[in-house]
Amino acid sequence: MKTFLRSFALIVALLGISVSLSAQVTTASIGGTVTDGKNEPLAGATVKATHVPSGTVYYVSSQVNGKFNISGMRIGGPYTIEITFVGFNPERITNVSLALGEEATFNVVMKEDSATLDDVVIVGERNPIISSNRTGAQEIITRDKMDRMPTINRSLTDFTKLTPMSSGNNFAGTSYRFNNVTVDGASFNNSFGLSSSLGASGTEPISLEAIEQIQVMIAPYDVRNGSFTGAGINSVTKSGTNEWKGSAYWYMKSPSLEGTRQKDVKVPRGDFEENHYGVSIGGPIIKNKLFFFLNGEMDRLSNPVNYRPRPDKNTPTEGTNYSIADEKTLGELAAFLQENFNYNPGTYNVSNTPTQADRITARLDWNINSKNTLSVKYFYLKSFNTNRPSTSGAMPNGRGANKYAIPFSSSYYRTNNNFNIIMADLNTTINDRMSNTLKVGFSALRDYRDMDGGFFPEVNIGDGSSTGGKSTAFTTFGTEANSYNNMLNSDIYQIQDNFTWIVGDHQLTFGTQSDYRSFKNGFANSFAGQWKYDSIEQFYEDARAHLDWVAAGSNPATRPTSNASYYKQVYNASGKEGFPFAETSVLTLGFYVQDKWTITPKFNLTLGLRADIPIFTSSLEHNPIFDGVVFAGGRTIDTAKLPSTKVLISPRVGFNWDVLGNRTLQVRGGTGIFTGTPPYVWISNQAGNNGMLFANVPTKYAFSGEAVMPAPTDGRPAKASIAITDPDFKYPQLWKSNIAVDYKFGNGWIATAEVLYNKDINAIYHVDINHPNLDRSWVRELNGPDNRPYFLNNKLNSEAYDVIMMTNTSKGYSIYTTLQLQKDFIDGPLKGLYVNGSYTFGTSKSVTDGSSSVASSAYKYRPAVNPDADELGYSAGSFPDRILLQVAYRKEYAKCMASSIGVVYQRYMPFRYSYTYNGDVNNDSYAFNDLVYVPKSMDDIRIVKKAGDLRTNEQIWAELQRFILQDPYLKKHRGEYTERNGAKAPYVNQVDLNFTQDFFVQMKNGKRNTIRFSFDIQNFLNLLNKDWGVQQTTVLGNQQYQFLEMTEKPSAANNWTPGFTFPLNNGERLSSTFEDYISSSSRWSMQFGVKYMFN
Repeated sequence: MKTFLRSFALIVALLGISVSLSAQVTTASIGGTVTDGKNEPLAGATVKATHVPSGTVYYVSSQVNGKFNISGMRIGGPYTIEITFVGFNPERITNVSLALGEEATFNVVMKEDSATLDDVVIVGERNPIISSNRTGAQEIITRDKMDRMPTINRSLTDFTKLTPMSSGNNFAGTSYRFNNVTVDGASFNNSFGLSSSLGASGTEPISLEAIEQIQVMIAPYDVRNGSFTGAGINSVTKSGTNEWKGSAYWYMKSPSLEGTRQKDVKVPRGDFEENHYGVSIGGPIIKNKLFFFLNGEMDRLSNPVNYRPRPDKNTPTEGTNYSIADEKTLGELAAFLQENFNYNPGTYNVSNTPTQADRITARLDWNINSKNTLSVKYFYLKSFNTNRPSTSGAMPNGRGANKYAIPFSSSYYRTNNNFNIIMADLNTTINDRMSNTLKVGFSALRDYRDMDGGFFPEVNIGDGSSTGGKSTAFTTFGTEANSYNNMLNSDIYQIQDNFTWIVGDHQLTFGTQSDYRSFKNGFANSFAGQWKYDSIEQFYEDARAHLDWVAAGSNPATRPTSNASYYKQVYNASGKEGFPFAETSVLTLGFYVQDKWTITPKFNLTLGLRADIPIFTSSLEHNPIFDGVVFAGGRTIDTAKLPSTKVLISPRVGFNWDVLGNRTLQVRGGTGIFTGTPPYVWISNQAGNNGMLFANVPTKYAFSGEAVMPAPTDGRPAKASIAITDPDFKYPQLWKSNIAVDYKFGNGWIATAEVLYNKDINAIYHVDINHPNLDRSWVRELNGPDNRPYFLNNKLNSEAYDVIMMTNTSKGYSIYTTLQLQKDFIDGPLKGLYVNGSYTFGTSKSVTDGSSSVASSAYKYRPAVNPDADELGYSAGSFPDRILLQVAYRKEYAKCMASSIGVVYQRYMPFRYSYTYNGDVNNDSYAFNDLVYVPKSMDDIRIVKKAGDLRTNEQIWAELQRFILQDPYLKKHRGEYTERNGAKAPYVNQVDLNFTQDFFVQMKNGKRNTIRFSFDIQNFLNLLNKDWGVQQTTVLGNQQYQFLEMTEKPSAANNWTPGFTFPLNNGERLSSTFEDYISSSSRWSMQFGVKYMFN
């Protein structure tokens, strides 16, 4: 660490200026031209911009060509801009508001011999769409919009979804994992990649009350913006001013504020509560000089668990929130564990799960002098939430709680997420042509898991419904397989600097970037053991075999082996005491140069070149067992070797054309390369899964309840699943291009048409290089229409189970078009009305979604025909089209009241899914990842019944045929393989509504004291009618849908043709793909808030 700090300091000293990869632009700027009445430039005119609330003043003089530019300005306003020149009448522009990242343009014509001082109120600049510096796709959400639109979860996502090209947290089809979320330049995305943002699930890393503006950038061609291939989500906090402002607020949800009816189903009210408390205050410490802002907030939530076990097996479940799992069977299982293993698995009647968060945002702003301003921000979070057992590696239909399965409370776990972040930035105006912005920051992120019930193996028990495939889940107990000693310490150091130099018609920007990230990760899947049994009887049989062996004297020579369907347990193979942790670190340097060239007053061109240089500084352990071992493609591996240093070049060009010269018709666009970062957990996988820290327990003995296994003493070498990174691996890169037209008409209406195209250059996917090449003798094709590769031997080498390599592919693309119409009514009879409607359509294809943080899971949960080929499929975030309508209206009346209503309507597709087999059809050792071949006729499928099935093969085919014909996707793709994420869930029509009522007192000094009551209603349509707003989901799971079960593996005996059946679903014929989603998202719910404000 000391060596790094010395090296880092030397780099900074040599370069003079540095910038962080994760930092984005957090200020605004103004520019323009000063001319006289003859359109001649005026050199030396004084431009003074005053931020009225804080008294912050910015000065600059116009250049020889009359141009001026002021950067590093506070966002928001109002500003007053004054232009003076000897012999000319002063010009004054008032009520200017600046958006985040905006460069507002003011072309001023000075008048001679006039005794009148002109007052010009600028209102058009409040909407930064028609702006000379706008090129690519982006959305800006102001504080005013945040106050007027519904926010059901009080999260950034409630507002980023107002971006037309968004789908959940995915943008233009690109996965949320490749977004970059920053607040005041500090990284607020979970760069390690364990979640989409910082903070525990169900909580937010920062209070909405502390946010002034949010900016979503999908294709910004300004090279200062980087570290993402999805979207840059950039927020700026509130700051103090000369006026004292404060608030105290409480927002709550409760069962009485949630609907219980969806169509004919009445759902009992959940047992939960949700409360958010907070205070904010800001004001001057020294007027016009030093200001502060402070926000503190607490979340106290308990989330409902919708499903309960039914009392007994005879109790019907249809139309209820009862699960098929019953209390009698679960109670007997709990008694068995307590009596024979002295283990209490906890309760099976979990009604709610608690979540808690405490957060602080603090900010100081110092106007040092007219040329320098300093801002320091501090962010604090302490949070946890309680999670149901993970669905990763679960039996069909997950681990519950759901309509099929009920887990015991011992399998739940808590994630604790805490952080301390500090950022400081210095904005300096050097002279009329030069300015500089410097940022430095440090983040300490601490995440860990804990749970109740002590350590005990995780046991998954099925319902006994299958003999050839996999049983449906019934219950789970024990320590969640991924949670034993699961922790992560992340430290991030960042420095940023932008130097701007105005040279004639050129605005030049020079910058360099550096950040250093170190991670200490504790993770070992199945360290406490993970077991799967197809039925509870199978578990009892296995456990009793062990108990009988103990009762007989525990002779090692006669220890019984297990009958479990699946068993995995790893042990500490490092030879060191304690639990081994994986430690990785990376230093990323960046350099860029940019020229914003105003070629004519109507047309500007932005040319930029950016270079990102990741340098891995970790020292990993070498595993000698793989020396000389050859894997697929002739590859050899070295577990100590991370990718070599590579320079990643990102050229960009953007343009903006004011066609008519009056800012009514604007053509804009650009093209360029964007370099992001991988989720660093995928890099850390190599450090933690190298065969030197952990290895698999080699022998599957009958269930003993042992949670920690010692290393074997028989001298056998450790054998493990290995994660490795391709030595030629490159950080993700995406080529983005867009073209757009904005047209302003009819007193403020703005119509936009925009097309965005993305093409992968270096996308990421995982491949198992311990699988044999397809041309090897132990790989053959299946016979029949489904002739996919079949692995006669699925491991090339016995030294490891699987060897998952992270590598690159250039396959993948997306194209989206948005048509948008909007207006903010700032005067006239409709003053206070805001309307914004958009229609977006397109598609996105990728090789993988990267849905898991574990290398082996990222590989095995990617549905494919050939699991080791970079097959193109639909991205999880791909959406065919989306309608988004936003309407807000606010009206003051009676001199003491104001009412506001905000509505968001969306018509969208909630998710995509894949049709896969229930079973390992290609013998790659992974079930559920083989895409289905859809038979055209009975000749295309070999039907093999399960034992006890009384149907004839013809009856089974008839039922399968009916199912295929009722499903639009399957019907369309008969005689073909299904596609990854090819199937689409039914569209959702959702209306969310916000209503606020203000009561205020106008003070003599012009200030107000206000009490605000707010109501945020999710799924407002369901409140109006129980049959409306009901979502649908898939009957058999919403990621991988298994309607065909393999009952006989391919072999020479059956001519290499697997046998399948169309199984019963819990004793019933599967006749429909979808069913109504019994969930709170299908019913209306309301958040009530009370807020006191003074200003």
